[in-house]
Amino acid sequence: MGVLRVWERWRNPWPRSPFLRRPAPWTLRRAVRAALAWVGAATVGMIALGVAGAVATGALGRVWNLRAELRPVEVVDRRGEPLGVIDHCRAGNAVNAVPCRESLSVPLTGVSEAFLLAYVAKEDVRFFSHVGVDLGRLPRALLSGAGGSTITMQLLKNNVLAGHFDYDTDRRGPLLTLTRKATEFVLAPVVTWRYGRREVLAMSVNSLPWIGIGQRKGVYDAARAVFGVDPADLTLAQSAFLVGLLPAPGRYLVTDTTPPETATARFRWMRSQQLVTLEILRSRGLIGQGEYLEAVSTPLQPRLWRAEYAGSGTDLRVVQAARNPAYTNEPEPVWAMQELVRRELRAAGLDPKRVGRVVLTVDAATQAALTRRVTGEGATGPRPTGVAEGAAIVDVRGGGIVALASSTGGNQSSDAGRQWAVSALRPVASTVKPLLYAAAFGDGLTQLSTFPDQATRYGSQAVRNSTGTFLGRAVTVREANARSLNTVAVQVGTPREKALRAALDAAGYQEDRSNRSSPSLGTYRAAPLDVAAAYASFAGGGLLCRPHLLAEVTDTAGRPCRCPARTASRCGTRWSRLRPSTC
Repeated sequence: MGVLRVWERWRNPWPRSPFLRRPAPWTLRRAVRAALAWVGAATVGMIALGVAGAVATGALGRVWNLRAELRPVEVVDRRGEPLGVIDHCRAGNAVNAVPCRESLSVPLTGVSEAFLLAYVAKEDVRFFSHVGVDLGRLPRALLSGAGGSTITMQLLKNNVLAGHFDYDTDRRGPLLTLTRKATEFVLAPVVTWRYGRREVLAMSVNSLPWIGIGQRKGVYDAARAVFGVDPADLTLAQSAFLVGLLPAPGRYLVTDTTPPETATARFRWMRSQQLVTLEILRSRGLIGQGEYLEAVSTPLQPRLWRAEYAGSGTDLRVVQAARNPAYTNEPEPVWAMQELVRRELRAAGLDPKRVGRVVLTVDAATQAALTRRVTGEGATGPRPTGVAEGAAIVDVRGGGIVALASSTGGNQSSDAGRQWAVSALRPVASTVKPLLYAAAFGDGLTQLSTFPDQATRYGSQAVRNSTGTFLGRAVTVREANARSLNTVAVQVGTPREKALRAALDAAGYQEDRSNRSSPSLGTYRAAPLDVAAAYASFAGGGLLCRPHLLAEVTDTAGRPCRCPARTASRCGTRWSRLRPSTC
């Protein structure tokens, strides 16, 4: 009996009361109500988790300013020719799924209708009918394991939430994934309400992460890199190929060392994804049978690949594929300079995110020619192995950088700002002598002043000429400079060493403290750009102008940005009187 009482108490822990009855039996109506209650509780929990995720990551503020954050800085050269854009992906605390890009942002009117159809049909066919979250797609996603993200949610994942949860981080786990999805669930309707569907679609196509294609981002860059066309000229076959790459863009890359079987299998996979996209378009009635047949029977040749086909029509198949040996893909001119432009904007007290357009002192044609020269194309002969080259062209009328290029210093498409011509410090050697004599001219020396070319000492060090011989006679400063005589340079520089060091410091040269020889022999180190700026002072009347890239800057509203009063002028240092002025 005692056991029965315990069992009854466990089944009904409440004391007997005339107001309590036995639980009603389960009916279909009661089961439906219970299921709806669980759905409601799960929805409330999902919203609460999403709000917590948005607050913890600061995503709500970024979503409110998403258009301004994704809008890159338009960059043009001194003649108004477009050079590319500067992204904000590494500005401040911004976290993006893709590294800094060189892609232009284009309006929807600048993208072919075929690409927009393929993209929306494959990724989110009900994009124009939901509010950012497709509730009808969630059950199928849960049952099939397919992705339930809409285009709006993908935009958030790639540009707002990347680096905070499981995406673009080394962290993994179901709780992180659930939290990210919940945050997307909460923020997607906010994005749709804030910007509208067309603007969301424009932001999405301009930030699509084709990470594998040389860290590419956006439809413009993908179209140029893969097919060498503008996005407005993408055909249906090309559009389906690009959209098919989105799940795994890294498969597009191929090297000369990739085994033929692997390369062929990779290209066949890309071909299969293209056909899947075209079949979706046909099955949904977005393209006709004739358009479908024309697209599937087109033997595409992406720039990086060389593919051989067999058959025709719907029987067109890939026989083999490999890397195209003639493939080249130079980055846009602004790409290798974008970090330098950011530094100048910050130095002028300007926030890059508030800048809409920048006019550089660069000349696009000169920049292209210099890039070809230092990278080996168009050079007088092959560059010896292990020899690097950096070059800069500076306008003597104000220090504006006309062109800047490097043959090394890291992959220019992935290592922004690491221009060898700017960052690599090398001994200036005999290039210092004209600067030495220029500084000495302010101290009473003239070109006709004479010094003996004979054995000379700098402290305990014997000074010799590069020829190993001496003329054994008096020479003028002009002749000594023309012959690059070390003996005369040391005689001129030793009593003026303090002034020379001050001049070299003002020019941005850095002292090599491990070299105890005379600074008159070029013991300082400098980058090619600093040397070019120093030499430009000779044509600029002895005025040293700091090299710079910015000519004009306007904000996102098109208003000109003015130089703050506290910013030092880039021009204002003479070799004889080192007194910089202010603007």
